[in-house]
Amino acid sequence: MGCLKVFSNFLFWYETPKVVHIRSKKVGILGRFLQLCVLSYIVGYVMVYKKGYQEFANVESAVVTKVKGVAFTNTNPNIPDIYKRIWDTSDLIVPPSENDAFFITTNIIITPNQSRGACSEDPDVFGALCDSSHNCVGGQSLPIGNGAMTGRCIPSDANSSINVCEIFAWCPIEQDIFPLGTDRPLLEETADFTVLIKNFIEFPMFGKTFRRRNIMEDANKTYLQTCNFNQERDPFCPVFRIGDIVSFAGENFTQLAVRGGVIVISIDWNCNLDWDFLEFCKPIYSFRRVDDPNTNIAPGWNFRHANYHEENRRTLFKSYGIRFVIEVRGQGAKFNILPTMLNIGSGLALLGVTTVVCDFIILYFTKKRMFYKGVKFLLVNDDAEREPLQSTAITYGSN
Repeated sequence: MGCLKVFSNFLFWYETPKVVHIRSKKVGILGRFLQLCVLSYIVGYVMVYKKGYQEFANVESAVVTKVKGVAFTNTNPNIPDIYKRIWDTSDLIVPPSENDAFFITTNIIITPNQSRGACSEDPDVFGALCDSSHNCVGGQSLPIGNGAMTGRCIPSDANSSINVCEIFAWCPIEQDIFPLGTDRPLLEETADFTVLIKNFIEFPMFGKTFRRRNIMEDANKTYLQTCNFNQERDPFCPVFRIGDIVSFAGENFTQLAVRGGVIVISIDWNCNLDWDFLEFCKPIYSFRRVDDPNTNIAPGWNFRHANYHEENRRTLFKSYGIRFVIEVRGQGAKFNILPTMLNIGSGLALLGVTTVVCDFIILYFTKKRMFYKGVKFLLVNDDAEREPLQSTAITYGSN
């Protein structure tokens, strides 16, 4: 019976708001202040700052790059003859094409005329030093070795006073020595190379009309051949000097080019599609280095590739350089009635918070709280026959 009574009380209980007008300067000012805060939040933050009247969509893009330039190292008397040559983009851009990235060789180590055969392992390779042939297991290779061991322990080609394991490999093995030392890169002239970045973007969620590229509509062939990006003088030129990109990222090109690194080129498209699309939707470029320049282990960026001359002869290149990664970000915003109504409705619902706060203060913190509770809450039984207390609203005042 107890449970049935509790369930009956819950089921047959109904609450309806009761309007009580209370004249109180303190509570009235507090209520108006809270209402002003809510309205300021709705209008200022939700609708204006966060653009709550618009629908948003992320940008979709594709990037194409083209690098141009020539480096000439014949005039430097301090380098071996093999490094004295002219270098163009076919020599230095490896691979020729990447997705949203490109690589420029800025320093290089050349090992010419390698052929398959037997030679001594590099003494700097861990495990290459030996006292006898028992230390060199034939057919096995060291973890960072250059070839497979033949099983013999022989004097090193680099230093005959020490013995190393003989290996079957591409010989002679690479000598990891920079042509100009660790202070200057061989291909310092690559700072004057330029790259044309073509970025195609669209907002398909809003229709096919909202698509464009980062080359401005009034640009012509002469402009592209003569302009260079500058954040103040020419912020929309799509042609970038490599040295300028490194400088914009806060780095020194000569220091970076010795061992290489990774730089991100960010293109931001944040467009209000309620305005003129071609006039106001324009890219903003920023640059930053993402690899750690202060690391002591495996710094920079490098890889090896080879040019094969015959079946058994090649030239090995260890290329150091800068990898540029292109990052496209952004979103488009356009008016939509649905988010507008949702944000307005949600904001107006917050106005109910002012009533809750003011009721809480009146009923629990004022001197006349017991009196206010008496007029705020009224219990009416369905089986009780009584006249309505009053046909008009009641106003209680406090001066």
